[in-house]
Amino acid sequence: MFILVGLEGLRMVVGSAVSRIILAQVAVTMAMALLLLVSGSSVGAASALSGGAVGFIASLVYARKMLAPKGGDPKAFLSAHYRAEAYKLAYTILLFSLVFTQFKDVQVVPLFATYIATLLVYWVALIFVKSL
Repeated sequence: MFILVGLEGLRMVVGSAVSRIILAQVAVTMAMALLLLVSGSSVGAASALSGGAVGFIASLVYARKMLAPKGGDPKAFLSAHYRAEAYKLAYTILLFSLVFTQFKDVQVVPLFATYIATLLVYWVALIFVKSL
């Protein structure tokens, strides 16, 4: 469910570098979930999907809110950044709350490992992407 919402919203994000980063986060999420599923842990795979979804949906929310204001005003840009970070934090808290209240059998190691992996995708991408 989280994945469909995130992928649908991805089309609305402007900028190919941002889209590639979020798609890489989705790919990492799917790979980790698939590894767990192949190893026989369907609950672990679902937990990994949930953790990854929290990561890439929060990134998507940030990207959508961070659309740079026209004119290049530094104050407007900084304000947009703060607003986007606040939304990202709120969505992260909300999504983790939903996971922990609705998914009673959640396994925390796959959940947080995949969430952290989606965060690492962003930081690794900063090394290779020249312009966001």
